[in-house]
Amino acid sequence: MTGTAPEPRAGMEALKSFFRGWEKLRLSYNLILAGILLVSHLPVMKGEFFTPMALLIWLVGAAIANLCFLAGPLAEAYLYWLGIRSRFVKPLLFLGGVLVSVPLVWWFMPLVPLARWRLGGS
Repeated sequence: MTGTAPEPRAGMEALKSFFRGWEKLRLSYNLILAGILLVSHLPVMKGEFFTPMALLIWLVGAAIANLCFLAGPLAEAYLYWLGIRSRFVKPLLFLGGVLVSVPLVWWFMPLVPLARWRLGGS
């Protein structure tokens, strides 16, 4: 019978291969963003960079960034499903994701003084 849906188990195995390939890139992604955070914020904030509120904001930002990272393997799997298969897909998606994430690191800069003000700090 042609045109039938594949077994769900086979589909899950195919998705696992995409996610496994991307997990190897997660450390690089996090190191790039952490480096940008340190270079862009530490000179401006100095000691305030290590306050509990700032660290909480960085932790939330890291969690959001890693949640957004999931778009990479999903996009690659979707492109594969559409028939777009190239060895350049993963690197281009990774580069695009990093380029989208970098401005978001700077976006978190105003949150630290705002948080300090809301908590009644100086």
